[in-house]
Amino acid sequence: MKLYFELLAVAAMWVFVLDISGFWNEASSAVKRVLTNGAMKQPFQLKPFSCSLCMTFWTGAAYLLFTGHFTVGNLAYVCLLSFLTPRIKDLLLVVSDLLAALFNKITPRQ
Repeated sequence: MKLYFELLAVAAMWVFVLDISGFWNEASSAVKRVLTNGAMKQPFQLKPFSCSLCMTFWTGAAYLLFTGHFTVGNLAYVCLLSFLTPRIKDLLLVVSDLLAALFNKITPRQ
């Protein structure tokens, strides 16, 4: 059971880093500016590093391999988590909105 929670945490971390925080967009823009001296105008995508689905799958598969838990069932779970990364993003945003509403409720008005 611990393995499944760890894989879910990995998926949530990749979704946060790549989809919510904006880190990848800023980092890729900096790399693009350095490599092309500002000449490249279109968006810069470097798969699998720009895709939470891809990073969840490859990180999860590597984690299973290195921990000795690589089975078809566990790999299917990693595939399911990868497939659900858009929903994980939605869930993280809902939790953020609920916490913001809660804090707005409990903080005194000025």
